[in-house]
Amino acid sequence: MNSIRVLVMACLCSPLVVVGGAGLLDEPTPAAVADLATLTRRVTDLEQRVRDLESGGPAQPPVASAPAAEDLPILEIHSEAWCGPCQTLKADLAALGDAGVAVRWVRFSDRVPAMRWTGADGKQVVQTGYTRGTIGGLLDRVKAAHVARRGKNL
Repeated sequence: MNSIRVLVMACLCSPLVVVGGAGLLDEPTPAAVADLATLTRRVTDLEQRVRDLESGGPAQPPVASAPAAEDLPILEIHSEAWCGPCQTLKADLAALGDAGVAVRWVRFSDRVPAMRWTGADGKQVVQTGYTRGTIGGLLDRVKAAHVARRGKNL
């Protein structure tokens, strides 16, 4: 069982080894945190299924866990290490903890910080600049757009 977790961690951490640890100082790869959470949850579910099969007992239905990263609204953020407002944005996000939004750190703009998400109408929304303490309102807009899109798809 632990070998599966070791394999998952090795796959996720191998880019850090290849570049000699330079990735530790840089921004996380796109969706690495969300991918790690999703993979860990899936590995845990698979390990439980294997234990159930090995014990010969009835397989239990999977326990509802936190939503998978693909079920969450996605907020893509472009930031740079030299950018003061970017560092403020990162600190505010870290202070929130689990925000209910999958944050992906990507490069897509010539202005930083820049945030983008899919609006309620299915079109991309881009916002540049950041003011301390406004992340809650931004995340509420991202979540509301996600809920509105899901409602249209039902």
